[in-house]
Amino acid sequence: MCLRFPAALLVIFVLPAAAGDFETALRSSYNAGTPTPTEIFKIRDRVEVHYFAPALSRKEGNNPAFLFIHGGGWRSGKPDGSYRWCRYLSEHGVSVFTIRYQLANENLGISPTECLKDAKTAMRWVRANAKRFGINPRQIAVSGHSAGGHLAAALATIDGYNHPADDLSVSTRPDLLLLVSPVMDNSPGGFGNGHAAEDGEAADFRVSEYWEAFSPVNNLNDTLPSAIVLMGTSDPLIRMAPVKLFGLAVEKSGGDFEWWVFPGKGHGLTRAGSFPRTQSYLTPELTHIYYAFHRFLAKHHFIDAPASAGDEVRTLTRPEPLR
Repeated sequence: MCLRFPAALLVIFVLPAAAGDFETALRSSYNAGTPTPTEIFKIRDRVEVHYFAPALSRKEGNNPAFLFIHGGGWRSGKPDGSYRWCRYLSEHGVSVFTIRYQLANENLGISPTECLKDAKTAMRWVRANAKRFGINPRQIAVSGHSAGGHLAAALATIDGYNHPADDLSVSTRPDLLLLVSPVMDNSPGGFGNGHAAEDGEAADFRVSEYWEAFSPVNNLNDTLPSAIVLMGTSDPLIRMAPVKLFGLAVEKSGGDFEWWVFPGKGHGLTRAGSFPRTQSYLTPELTHIYYAFHRFLAKHHFIDAPASAGDEVRTLTRPEPLR
């Protein structure tokens, strides 16, 4: 006997996808109150290193380290925007640092080159103080987004722009790079050198006079570290072709390169291209990024593998092939 129900009475219940263990753990860490660095070090005028000590070191006296560089077009941003991510990594046994560098200000005569000098000073300071923090000076991952991604990539590519007080015998080369929407190309038409401005913004030519020595993709070498890049395919500021060149150079150096893209997303990984300042600090896009970063860090023995993840970290991105 076949029972037939009127169409009007047919109701289909769709249960929301449950968050995986990874997102649950990440949200728990992010919601655990306002993070505070273990200590803040002023290493020279307007340059600081903010330190998050590991809850329990993975390797006592030889611990992996992570250094984050904030973005903001070299003009804005501050280190506390990354505090929750820094705390999460420190809870997982990593020694974590984030930096304050002086912001570019044309009226004060501060150019983006000063930002790079400061990033190099901070990186050298962390590496030179490896014994003090119980870290491995040959296991320092560096991460950055947007202009912070430029500074992170520049640590591995740019020889110039060193502060005169720096000890040049201390390398600025990261041992791993983790980048989001990174500025890699400052050639004509690239960021800071005539890139297509967003609505209402004047074209930016701040680095046009020295771009050849300042653009990471124009200073590639054969010692690049392994790297992961995440970005939107419709980013008006960050072009895809230079990222491909960077990835090929990483592979030529013998490194591991991963490239994940958010189809149709712009800078800041929104369709409009701007950062979602009124939304939750842990957006679906950030959850995807942090899962990819955690997995990449684990792949290179900086951290244990992430907790199991559900669809919340598998739906927005796809791998981008280099060839």
